[in-house]
Amino acid sequence: MDAHTGGERLEDIRTDVLVFFHPADEPAPRGRLGRLDWILRGALSRLRARGKFTGERGTSALLSPDRKLKAERVLVMGLGPRADFSMTALYRLSYTTARTILDLHCSRIGLDLPFRVLPHESPERLRQAFLEGFAAELTRARPNAEFSIFTLSPGTGR
Repeated sequence: MDAHTGGERLEDIRTDVLVFFHPADEPAPRGRLGRLDWILRGALSRLRARGKFTGERGTSALLSPDRKLKAERVLVMGLGPRADFSMTALYRLSYTTARTILDLHCSRIGLDLPFRVLPHESPERLRQAFLEGFAAELTRARPNAEFSIFTLSPGTGR
């Protein structure tokens, strides 16, 4: 399994799926997710307005970038309320995200981790905790599969 970090522009990231995270109590997407929503002409905002995606824990939205990005698909995972989010919740989220990725049959994965939801934790600790659970679940389900995981740097997503 290959995992690396970088700060590429959203439009230049070539993956099977680009994964973002959105809290339930944040009415409008912010940071990179806000930029993505702008690139996709408000696709996520429209889903939120229609009640089709709430951002609650366990919810997700799969978007088609329609050639606006090099990523084939965009997945947005709900975090639940910010006040309820913790390192334990992050670790559980890593498993849930991995299972969703496995259902989509993706091997090249880009992750914009929810750094700004836990601002008092170091980005490296958050990245390590998430990838530990994420990689364990991917490997457990498909032990012989090759996965390439790209995490975006905290940068503007923080």
